[in-house]
Amino acid sequence: MSLVRRPDLTLRWTLIAIVAVLVVSLLGEIAHRWIGEPVAEPAVTREPIASQVLLCPEPGAGGDLGVRVTGAVVPGQPGEGPGSAGLVTLPGTGSASTPIRQAGEQGQIEAFGTSLPPVVAFGEGSLAPGLVADQWGRDPSGKGRGMASTACAPAASDFWFVGGGAVAGRRTRVVMVNPDETAAIVDVIIHGPDGVIDSPASRGLVVKGRERLVLPLDVVAPGVNGTAIHVIVRAGRVGASVDDEQRTGLASIGTDWIPQAAAPATRVYVPGVINGDGARVLSVAAVGEDDAIVKVRILAQEGAYAPADRGTIQVPAQSVATLDLAPILPQTPDGVLPATVELTSDTLIVAGMRQFFGGRRVQDDTSFVGGSQPFIGPAAVTGLPVRAATDVRLSITAPESPAAVDITLLPFRGGREVSVPTSPTRVQVEAGQLRWVKLEPPTDVDWYTAIVTPAPDSGPVLVAHRVREKSRFGDLITGYSWRPLRTDVVVPVATQDIAVAAN
Repeated sequence: MSLVRRPDLTLRWTLIAIVAVLVVSLLGEIAHRWIGEPVAEPAVTREPIASQVLLCPEPGAGGDLGVRVTGAVVPGQPGEGPGSAGLVTLPGTGSASTPIRQAGEQGQIEAFGTSLPPVVAFGEGSLAPGLVADQWGRDPSGKGRGMASTACAPAASDFWFVGGGAVAGRRTRVVMVNPDETAAIVDVIIHGPDGVIDSPASRGLVVKGRERLVLPLDVVAPGVNGTAIHVIVRAGRVGASVDDEQRTGLASIGTDWIPQAAAPATRVYVPGVINGDGARVLSVAAVGEDDAIVKVRILAQEGAYAPADRGTIQVPAQSVATLDLAPILPQTPDGVLPATVELTSDTLIVAGMRQFFGGRRVQDDTSFVGGSQPFIGPAAVTGLPVRAATDVRLSITAPESPAAVDITLLPFRGGREVSVPTSPTRVQVEAGQLRWVKLEPPTDVDWYTAIVTPAPDSGPVLVAHRVREKSRFGDLITGYSWRPLRTDVVVPVATQDIAVAAN
């Protein structure tokens, strides 16, 4: 009898069983996702940033203008080991530098009556977290009379600015600084009252390595009043800033830098509405494809309220709407009181405010604030001036819940000694209100850094400052809304994949 060999049935059924298990597992995972069962998120951790670059756009233009660029590393921030920081000019006519050797130390580069290239504020290693820098300028009586300041811009790829115009007597410029050796390619998108402006001359701009490029708004959007400017870097990175000047004849009647606005959102706050007489012109841009219906709420020292008049703003898609809010802000015989404006929209918006400051028949100066978001971490502004006629105030708002912050000052005395922070001053703010706080710097200082640190149990806050100098030529004013310190970054945690390891 012949024998016939049969296939191994045991092996066959083993393979079938393995396939069945895999199919059931896959179907189970799909079912879990369909019924909404939570899926584990990738593990992440926060680590101190290792490097930071800030760009100060234009330190000095000669003449009577005095400009000072200041930098500081706020003490008490995360970061260990060696580090370096300082201020240094980019290549060009004139050069200067100053080192910052430890946390809490400050430095400056002055350009009084001279013109310097842009200044880079850098921080590496343990001195990268908490780096801040500022550019402050003052011309008390010359043709460019005014006071202007700006936080030095981070090297990045996306910026929004709300404000600026290109009508007669007004000059707005977009200033882009490239800190790297290779060229950057930039598009400047301009939104106006009638939508996005067709401007091929503002697209594909080349900012050469280690150089500055200035784009006058009247070249690419002549006759447009009320703009939102979106700077998009398609290759490389830049620091972007925008300045604005208004003149009558040969005399300046208002100049300042327009602060960077928060990224588009459906709820935006405009803090730092200053006290005094003059218009408070709010600008809102609807950046999406849909029209925006924006509700206005005012947060003031006595509480929050929704105004009966001018409480809703309609903004066509891709366009900018402007409205003077001075009539609906809290009032005194001397003008409006400090306030924060809350804007709630049904689609994405960006916002800012242009503020006129002066008597009823004279305009002394202008100042800008940008749209902001609440934060819970520390924030700081450096280079605040100390003069006999100068008054510096902080606007601290608690938009959602009660807040408590500590204010400390870091004095600068010409680099003769290491800066020691002052004792903290605790400020409590009720929900929906703001506090208008006068800063009292120590005596015998050149300038100082102000630091606001929310308490551990504090709700989120909004912060802005205002600098006012009384002058017989007309008062000077500047200030801007604050952003939290950049101290750490989210980093994914790498874990071993058993399936990959098995292969």
